Amino acid sequence: MKIKMGGKTVWFDIDNTPHVPLFVPIINHLKKEGYTVIVTARNFAQTLALLEKHKIQYLRVDGHGGANKLKKFFSTLKRAYRLYYLLRSYKIDLMINHGARAGIIAAKLLGIPVISAFDYEYTELMILKKFSDLILIPEALRSKFKGEKFFYYDGLKEEVYLCDFEPDRNFVQDLPFSDLDKPLVTIRPPAIYANYHNKSAEDIYRGVLDYLLSHDCNIILLPRYTNLITESKIKSNKIFIPNIPLDGANLVFYSDLVISGGGTMLREAAILGTPAYSIFTGLPALIDINLSKQGKLEFIKTLTDISKIKVEKKNKNSYKKPDSKVKSFFIQIIVNYFNNKA
Repeated sequence: MKIKMGGKTVWFDIDNTPHVPLFVPIINHLKKEGYTVIVTARNFAQTLALLEKHKIQYLRVDGHGGANKLKKFFSTLKRAYRLYYLLRSYKIDLMINHGARAGIIAAKLLGIPVISAFDYEYTELMILKKFSDLILIPEALRSKFKGEKFFYYDGLKEEVYLCDFEPDRNFVQDLPFSDLDKPLVTIRPPAIYANYHNKSAEDIYRGVLDYLLSHDCNIILLPRYTNLITESKIKSNKIFIPNIPLDGANLVFYSDLVISGGGTMLREAAILGTPAYSIFTGLPALIDINLSKQGKLEFIKTLTDISKIKVEKKNKNSYKKPDSKVKSFFIQIIVNYFNNKA
């Protein structure tokens, strides 16, 4: 990938799938405004495939230590060095990330100011808090994180891209189900390699899958890793596993319920008016607890809780399009950085 340097240069390090839809509208906006944008990304889950789907050019820099914490630590350092070596000859003004630790370390080694973001308070935050110049977090976390580095946005990060969402009426017709009148269920397994993973979530995930198979519904399974694909196919040939990334917003919008071991898809569902069930068994994020209090999210913490899942058609009138205030917040923080620097 050839990079045309010039003007204000912003580097995005994208190391996980949910960060792609988050940063795509911001990247596109900055490009339209004349900024030079460099994107680095690692081959993890659907990250690269989604970047290609959105026609975002990137420099691939891999590195992941799996579930072992020590291996994960050294893998982060190794990827940080690779990023440093790759970008040392570029004149970069600002680095932006959502919890990309290797990118943060590389940026500090290169003397590049860092704007970071996060929305899960129980993930490992030492590197992010120590080396970031500005940190963007939801207003809900204000009481837990205070200081001159922190800037707060009112809402959810998923609103950055869902504020521009327009449903595709042809989306459902392209799904490989013979009876589209059945409830459509989307399920995403837990993140078994995440530093916050709890193994009991895997048992609940398998229990949920069996529960769904006992109902008359259409199931779309979105495995995070290839080892879960074979297992799921053996379990049932009634489960559809896409071999290319589907449009996430349309999938959530047209689903009648969403079940996930992560947070992003659940918050998308809450915004888009789709019943959401969390099979994450670690400490819940405060923003997710707030959604639960609003009746937009149900926690499935035990095998007994699985019976709470209602496999039925949803109320189609429960969607209200979010405004663009969170998207504007992220963009304005970047613009203000350059204005203050001038």
